[in-house]
Amino acid sequence: MQTLTFGLQVTVLGMSVVFIALIFLILVINLMTKGTEFSKAKKGAAGAEPIKKEAVAAAASPSEEEEGEVIAVLAAAIACLQPGKKMRLKTIQRLEGETVPIWSAAGRQETMYGRQAR
Repeated sequence: MQTLTFGLQVTVLGMSVVFIALIFLILVINLMTKGTEFSKAKKGAAGAEPIKKEAVAAAASPSEEEEGEVIAVLAAAIACLQPGKKMRLKTIQRLEGETVPIWSAAGRQETMYGRQAR
């Protein structure tokens, strides 16, 4: 009976130490979160500048040089997929309303293909 009592005391003591340590960690994390929010708010209030519409419009529309680079990259990627074949890139059309990046959709298709029963 004495061994059982000692075992229960050790168990209660160990669990108490663990829960006190967890509560302490929660408090430290909450204090750190509030500290970073305070410093971000302080920096944001001091250095906040309105965004110029011209800068947003310029960033949204790629230049002709960037378009040419994109076309070259696409042509090189297509050529790598079909080595040994001659090809000519005639047109490139952007898909309107495409919400998922094509690389993401291709990755999903590859994953689903790998899961099919063989």
